[in-house]
Amino acid sequence: MAAIAQAQAEASSEARKAGIAHAKARDPGSYRGRKPTFLPAHSSMQRLALGKGTEGVSAIAKVTGLSRQAVYRIRDDRADMEAALAAWGM
Repeated sequence: MAAIAQAQAEASSEARKAGIAHAKARDPGSYRGRKPTFLPAHSSMQRLALGKGTEGVSAIAKVTGLSRQAVYRIRDDRADMEAALAAWGM
């Protein structure tokens, strides 16, 4: 049974990847990925807090209402954050 479930999971994954590739080939702006959990306002508030160096990640997460992981993700890869916001028109 486990082998059947594994084969079905792999087939579903391949079908999903093929569908995404088809959508991207047809219209490059049609598949944008998951919608960001943060807004540009969150980004600017976080930049100010991280720039000061006095606030920790947990404190920033509480103030902005984001998860700690989202704060780490924004802090570590600003270019990706800006690209995600631009793709969603935020």
